[in-house]
Amino acid sequence: MTTAEQLCPVVHGKTFDPLDAEQSANPFPWLHAAQEQRPVFYLPGHDMWCVTRYDDVVAVLRDAATYSSRKVIRLAQLGPELADAFPDGPPDEVLVSLDPPAHTRLRTLAQKAFTPKLINAREDEIRALCHALIDEVAGAGRCDLVADFADRLPVQVITRLVGAPLEKAPAFHQWGVDRVLLQRGAPHLDDAERAALGARVVEMSSWLREFVEERRARPRDDLASALVHATSDNGHPALSTAETVTMIGTVLSAGSTTTAHFIPLMVRDLVRHPEQWQQVLADRSLVKRTVEETLRHVTSVHGVTRTTTKPVRLGGIDLPAGADLYVHYAAAQRDPRVFEQPDELDIHRAGVNRHFAFGRGIHTCLGAPLARLEAKVALETLIERLPGLRLAADRPPERWLPNLLTPGLERLDLEWEH
Repeated sequence: MTTAEQLCPVVHGKTFDPLDAEQSANPFPWLHAAQEQRPVFYLPGHDMWCVTRYDDVVAVLRDAATYSSRKVIRLAQLGPELADAFPDGPPDEVLVSLDPPAHTRLRTLAQKAFTPKLINAREDEIRALCHALIDEVAGAGRCDLVADFADRLPVQVITRLVGAPLEKAPAFHQWGVDRVLLQRGAPHLDDAERAALGARVVEMSSWLREFVEERRARPRDDLASALVHATSDNGHPALSTAETVTMIGTVLSAGSTTTAHFIPLMVRDLVRHPEQWQQVLADRSLVKRTVEETLRHVTSVHGVTRTTTKPVRLGGIDLPAGADLYVHYAAAQRDPRVFEQPDELDIHRAGVNRHFAFGRGIHTCLGAPLARLEAKVALETLIERLPGLRLAADRPPERWLPNLLTPGLERLDLEWEH
């Protein structure tokens, strides 16, 4: 049983709630208070223990035997109306939710498509996509960076990588949004929202199965074909149809959502710091470092979940077997024990690569090289094409899309000289 001493400290008269819109935008007053007083605290509304200090987060991520990933994907809003969407069962056994040895087998196969060499070969393609998106808005002198650019670039890139028709990209973006909405930690859906989401998920799941079978019959030079036709040492298919469908669906959703959330946060962070923004404008060699520091400072992935497999002591708290943890990346990346002046943006920061934006250990994000490249090329192209880029003077009040794992900005209005 938890006690008041095990709960997050109260700040500004409010308790910590990661689904609160205000706290999605700035959870750090609560997280810093917790780091000082209760680095591992209980979230009663979610029945989870929140882990906030850097060293504790590292300890969890490095010990897959004690801190299992088996419950990372929990489709809390998956009702009977969605049974037809997943005839092989809910898609909750994916790379991020598997422990070794099953995780090792699937990751070895998927890793072949996400090597830095193969990803870097796509830089020209990504740059061309960035320019095409900017062409649509450059003459207007303003845009909503979320809807006009960030929601469209990553999904177009991942669609091409998978080998799916580019005209399906908007549906894949919605698929990524829907997958996030289905999971525990998303805001509750009403009946109408659930019905609409259910219809979309059934349609997309059916299309994915047909796509896999089409690639089985007529393979091409793409990720989908590589997965469908991968073989094990005995020459048999390495993946079942269900595993292939789930992996491709996961790549499409994960490859669009988190990067789409990050790009607006990165740009917003930079234009809010004009002195450092001017340094980047004057010296493009700073772009890579700038991407890394903004990943630390305003990561789009606030954290992941883990479940203890045995009793363990963490952050001064004795946790039983079966305890669910909310491993808070965003908090750890601003731990003053590790990062000097952690709440300050510093594009010259030493040791910036110690962040957790792509996880750590065996579950390090497969798509990290692609996400980094997309962010770098996007920033370079925005600098090149949109002189005087800044927050729009008449922009509406900022609104957030709350989520336990990956909250995002609803829109970001920018303007520039034209």
